[in-house]
Amino acid sequence: MVAHDLRVETLIVRGRAEGVFRTDLPIAWLVDVPRSVMHSAADEIRAGRLTADRAADRITATVLAAFTSPGKPVPKPGTGT
Repeated sequence: MVAHDLRVETLIVRGRAEGVFRTDLPIAWLVDVPRSVMHSAADEIRAGRLTADRAADRITATVLAAFTSPGKPVPKPGTGT
């Protein structure tokens, strides 16, 4: 496991312990989600379907939705709620 993955895994474990991240998917799957979303955003930018200045918002919204426990509202980016 690379250092970046370890940091993400640590964040996920902590988020699960605090009850804010989902527990119904494997940690390894969730570790890969941000990287996959970022690669997809880069592909979309290269294809001209997404601008670089909008990519961060899309990445944030997607990862928040992916990490939020089922049945809980997805927090609004930047608010923590």
